Amino acid sequence: MKKMLLFKVLALVAFLACALGASSETIDFSAYNLALQLTVYSDGSGVVTVQKRSGNNYYSGVVNIPDSVYYSGKMYPVTCIGYQAFKNCTGLTSVTIPEGVTMLLNESFAGCTSLTSIVLPSTMTTIYNNAFVGCTNLSSITCMRETPRSFDANNFDASTFANATLYVPQGSKSSYQSTAAWMQFANIQEINKFVVDGIYYTVTSGNNVSVTYRDTNYRTYFGYVNIPATVTYHGVTYNVTAIGASAFRDSSTYGRDLHVIIPNSVTTIGNYAFYSSRIYFIEMGSRVSSIGEYAFAGTEDNLTIIICHAMMPPTIASNTFAQGTYDRADLWIPRMAFGRYTSARNWSEFDESRLYYCYDFFQDGVYYGINSYSNTVEVVAYGIAVDGSSLHPIKSKQESITVPPTVTYDGVQYTVNRVGSYVHYGWAVKDITLPNTIVTIDDYAYYGCDSLENISMSEGVTRIGMMAFYYNTHLKSVLIPNSVKVIDYGAFYGCTGLETLFIGAGVEEIGYRAFKSSENLSRIVSYALIPPVSSSGEDPYFFSDKTYDEAVLQVALSSIPAYQNSTEWGRFYNVWSMHTLDEALNAPGGNIHFEESDYPWSVWDDGERLFAMSGNAGVHNSSSTLSTTVKVSEPSILSFDFKAWGESDPDNPNTDYDECVFMSNGTSVFRYGARDNDWETFYYELQPNVTYQLRWYYHKDVSINGSGDYFALDNVKIEPKVARGDVTGDGSVNISDVTVLINYLMSQDTSGVNMSGADCTQDGNVNISDVTALINYLLNEAW
Repeated sequence: MKKMLLFKVLALVAFLACALGASSETIDFSAYNLALQLTVYSDGSGVVTVQKRSGNNYYSGVVNIPDSVYYSGKMYPVTCIGYQAFKNCTGLTSVTIPEGVTMLLNESFAGCTSLTSIVLPSTMTTIYNNAFVGCTNLSSITCMRETPRSFDANNFDASTFANATLYVPQGSKSSYQSTAAWMQFANIQEINKFVVDGIYYTVTSGNNVSVTYRDTNYRTYFGYVNIPATVTYHGVTYNVTAIGASAFRDSSTYGRDLHVIIPNSVTTIGNYAFYSSRIYFIEMGSRVSSIGEYAFAGTEDNLTIIICHAMMPPTIASNTFAQGTYDRADLWIPRMAFGRYTSARNWSEFDESRLYYCYDFFQDGVYYGINSYSNTVEVVAYGIAVDGSSLHPIKSKQESITVPPTVTYDGVQYTVNRVGSYVHYGWAVKDITLPNTIVTIDDYAYYGCDSLENISMSEGVTRIGMMAFYYNTHLKSVLIPNSVKVIDYGAFYGCTGLETLFIGAGVEEIGYRAFKSSENLSRIVSYALIPPVSSSGEDPYFFSDKTYDEAVLQVALSSIPAYQNSTEWGRFYNVWSMHTLDEALNAPGGNIHFEESDYPWSVWDDGERLFAMSGNAGVHNSSSTLSTTVKVSEPSILSFDFKAWGESDPDNPNTDYDECVFMSNGTSVFRYGARDNDWETFYYELQPNVTYQLRWYYHKDVSINGSGDYFALDNVKIEPKVARGDVTGDGSVNISDVTVLINYLMSQDTSGVNMSGADCTQDGNVNISDVTALINYLLNEAW
């Protein structure tokens, strides 16, 4: 435990301070029925020593020494049992020395004739003279230190050396047999118990261990205990598979609540495991299958939060929890297992009004919930009431969060595909980056995330839920990806800091009041060629009156009339035109959306046509890439106009410096080097119900002629596939197709001309040879 590291560090600090003569102050006080002395050093650190009571006020019965004490608002570790602290306490029958104690001073337990056993913690480094002299009935000494430290033989009576049993950790017997004073014990035995970082383990079988109590006095664990899934001792790695019987029984009796996290490796929790402990919080891993009798009995006044990640409710007895726990504790369970717990024997006794959906696992500042399909997870809140009426938030000071596309938990890799509701409610997070695997941002996803300044959403998100960013007042600029189709009701309502909004090309629907009360919006850029419509007739307006009156709306030049005639968009007073990449690439009226990477493509207008051109001219060893994803329901033809220019090696005609490339699903469809052509049309057949990843890119090896290097595209469109020679597109091939084809060649008017059908020679061009081929077909009924 981290706490044990703190004890060791503070003890070392205290020792060095004494050795170097650092100034200190000693304060005597009483707590937990013990006489204590606090030594505070000039740097503010301090240690506590257990002292002898004044007069004849001897210690008796069972004494449990705490691992640390509070004094004047600070916590200080107990590191020492003082000079003659328990001397001649003949009524002392049992004492617990906690982990963290490093020293027993002279005669600390001398003359304790009723003391029959003692356990020395793994942190014990020094035992001074006559520490246990006169302890005539001492028959059992357990030393949990793995590597023994030598001490003077006068610490124990000769009869103790001869008759008592010294118990040592597994694998340590030979070390004790060869270390001064310890070697005098006639009977040294190894136990199957060891301690690592303040947690005690018992070897149960092979390389499996259970967390166990320290000794028969119990009361050994305090504060936060995070149990590991594996623990290494003497070079052997053990799997932690159980919480043993009575392991935490009577723990934390010194005013501090116990918080315990149990890993997925644990399958059983034994009888009386937490009996009568002051436990406030327990989190159980996903593989716990059984919890023993009275495991949490006697904890009903303290046990407040129970988290169980097991999808199948562990078997419990009617007395595992007290009735008060069923009535007052919050039970957190996986959402997919809700019905199982509410119908499981004894679990069904928990008050349903105190049930919460809990996260399934936590990694790198993000809570995840496992979905029921296809190895996917979503980003979730710490816990939400199952009836949706309340939220149990956990707050974090983490300011930046990057959600990965995949996470691995318990040996399984999951794809992160969703952001749930209230995921960072009340957090201090300022920057959030989402991966391209996220499909949906749920309703209320970032509701209450008041510190959020930047949200980076990747292409892939299709829906932004209702009130997802409600009153995120620190957001200044938002870019909605092209993949988003729906922005739901009130998604950005009340984002008073929002100044600039970019709406992606694929947005089709916007919920009413989506951007209302975001009255500082001064610029809205919509890349959607067709104006998004309202998803509700109740209130079709997306923005506040001030936004409509004062903000600038920028849309594609060709789309201005459509926006101005729209109920939802027509209220904008300031509408500016712009040329968008989609507008430049699509055939008029097209709705294919494009993405860029590497060097961006630019929009060009040469007076005859609007088109897009690669952007890496003059850049050595570079690519300028354009891509889109399409899927058709019937056999179709993709067509596009293109032209390109690039050099080859004049000394080696087979070596090209530059290439324009068109690829489909990773396979090259064409690759042209040393190109210098006028506009050409290319056709590519698409099969139904197949997802095509289409990619155009211009690759440069070297930069000989930067100003002339380009790959230009225009009029990208998809049309249903028609028969060869069906120029009119009416489904048949006859003499009217010849007439229309001749008219096209004379006028170059494409109205009513199916260009893919007109390419009768299928050479990628439409010219007089296609007329000849079509006439021959009509005469001979064969191509």
